Amino acid sequence: MVKKTSDKPVSAFELLGKSFQLVKENLNVFILLYSVSALFALWNFLNWFTDDRTTWTEDRLSLNNWFGSFSGLQVDTPAGMGAGLALVVGIIALIFSLLQIILVFRVAQGRKPDIGDIWEEFKKVWFKLLLLVIVMGLIVVVGFILLIIPGVIFLWRFFFAPYVMLDHGTGVEESLRRSWRMTKGFGWPIYSVILLGLLMGLSGIIFYIGPIISFILAVAYSCAPTLRYWEVKRLS
Repeated sequence: MVKKTSDKPVSAFELLGKSFQLVKENLNVFILLYSVSALFALWNFLNWFTDDRTTWTEDRLSLNNWFGSFSGLQVDTPAGMGAGLALVVGIIALIFSLLQIILVFRVAQGRKPDIGDIWEEFKKVWFKLLLLVIVMGLIVVVGFILLIIPGVIFLWRFFFAPYVMLDHGTGVEESLRRSWRMTKGFGWPIYSVILLGLLMGLSGIIFYIGPIISFILAVAYSCAPTLRYWEVKRLS
């Protein structure tokens, strides 16, 4: 859990350092649960040498990837993959994405979970967690389609909903309600985490090595949103 002497949230850059330290301390679990993402990064690196090389860059700038960058739900499949294989790989990626949400939440809480712990929790909450993330995505996307500003607001106010669910065992509606109440007054601390994550994600447009760099930065920063959750919970 975040420990600090100030009564104000730390900067997003400070959270990067804290997140990186947590990843190092739990590296074996992160390596396993981010293995699918690592394979995607390698695949996309190799795509720079094929005719599909532009697809990866376009995907990095898509709304789907934007939502995935803060929800943890990354289900993109590598460029140039056939539809049938993409469906199978997408399902695997979906499972690992939900496992990653649980991992970073528990690590930021101060625990040292192993794969067994995370899997047992996953079996209990996977359906509710998946449904919540889908509902969040729909709300945010509809907000952007309508007037842009509602989408920006929803992005901030529902940011903590998955962590509320894991923390309190609440259902989808209650998790959204609690996140809405909890995030009031913490707009910039939350947006700063989202924006820094997006900026680091833009490293993916670097020729050849972009996918690898983007993946490494994403893993290093993966605990930042949950660190912010524990911090805001203490302050609110």
